[in-house]
Amino acid sequence: MRSAKRGSAGALMTALAGVAAVAVLWAGTSRSAPTGSIRGVVGVTGGVTVTAPPAAQRIDMSGDRYCSEATAARTVLDRAVVADAQGRLANVVVYIREGSAADGGGAASAEPVLLDQLDCAYTPRVLAVRVDQPVIIRNSDATLHNVHVRAKNNREFNIGQPMKGIESRRTFGAAEVGINVTCDIHGWMEGAIAVFDHAYFAVSGNDGSFLIDALPPGSYVLEAWHETLGVQEQSVTVPVGGTAEVSFTFAGG
Repeated sequence: MRSAKRGSAGALMTALAGVAAVAVLWAGTSRSAPTGSIRGVVGVTGGVTVTAPPAAQRIDMSGDRYCSEATAARTVLDRAVVADAQGRLANVVVYIREGSAADGGGAASAEPVLLDQLDCAYTPRVLAVRVDQPVIIRNSDATLHNVHVRAKNNREFNIGQPMKGIESRRTFGAAEVGINVTCDIHGWMEGAIAVFDHAYFAVSGNDGSFLIDALPPGSYVLEAWHETLGVQEQSVTVPVGGTAEVSFTFAGG
């Protein structure tokens, strides 16, 4: 009888170990479930090129000797529309507006992002960050700048940075696309900030390309925002472990 009980107990332990192993395997599989991505290009019509965007005017920086000398070797144009000879459009914020992952992507990164003032221009001109992600605002010019941030869902602020190398740190507590950034001293300095409560966004590069990665598979509404050309949207389905290819085309005049 004792040996039979021992055999029954051993069988039970073996079965439980098997169940535990399956549970661990299932848990590991669920955590590493295949994700997909959205890859695309943003374009603009209207004969836009790098050197001659529509209605672009040369910026007169003669009122500030430092700015004038820092840019003396090149022509600086006042332009929000930045595109190459093929009409591929930069500085477009592309993001998931609706869908199962529109409120996901894990916690915001503690790694700060940089908004620089270099040669009397905001670099980058368009910045995208997570809610509560630190933004370092730096003055890399040897002249006085101020950073005037006008927001609707976030707190407005206006900070002066009188010397080269000075930095300020700020965060944004609410999602908002199209926060305006200007310098009250240098009227040509303009930029924009987009803030998201999820991780699924990108800003198109100089070749108009963008990539939104690590998306759970599913159907989404994808939105593209440009500071002067407006907003476009389209529906997209992200396959399991695959890439959805999309494109946007704005009218540039």
